[in-house]
Amino acid sequence: MKVVNLFTLVKVCCLVGVIAWGQTSRAQVEDSVRTDTVAHSQVPQQRPRSFVMGQINSNLILPRMPQYLAMQESLKALKAQYEAEAKKSENDFQRKFEEFMQGQKDFPKTILDKRQNELQIMLETNAEFRIKAQQLLAEAENSMLADVKAELQEAVAIVAQQKGVSIVYDLDDGSVPYIVQGLAADLTVAVMHQLGIDTATTSSTAQ
Repeated sequence: MKVVNLFTLVKVCCLVGVIAWGQTSRAQVEDSVRTDTVAHSQVPQQRPRSFVMGQINSNLILPRMPQYLAMQESLKALKAQYEAEAKKSENDFQRKFEEFMQGQKDFPKTILDKRQNELQIMLETNAEFRIKAQQLLAEAENSMLADVKAELQEAVAIVAQQKGVSIVYDLDDGSVPYIVQGLAADLTVAVMHQLGIDTATTSSTAQ
């Protein structure tokens, strides 16, 4: 059984309190069938008769998703391509460096300088390629992972709707991947007022 730390428990309790207050203030909202905007699912959403909270462990689900496994294979193949290219460049540098070492005693100064400059440029280019390859791999992983998490979020919304769950809380990252639309009161403006933020100015700036 997963042990939830005190901070997570406080967050969940606060979240439940906000949602309970939202239910009271919106008691007259008609029980209509909607499509949940969070997951963009086609499953009809039924307003639960009573508040039910669900939980998931995304760290347990993600590594077992076929989409996640496919993502890992794609990243592995992409990394192999970058590594092969980097290795080729390094082999070219090593070959030219050996040629330079063997002939440097016989090269005129102009040729010697030219070869030294070529080697320096090759060395810097190879190092820059290594750094750029790491950046591209990280960007590719983030993009692929976002797609996988979107599929997980959609699946969570479908299951929650089927089981009449009002809200789902992720115990691993503290996110809320699903909540019944209109269930919780939006406190954004009230919190801004509490902090002394001019909401009119904020709205005009956002536009």
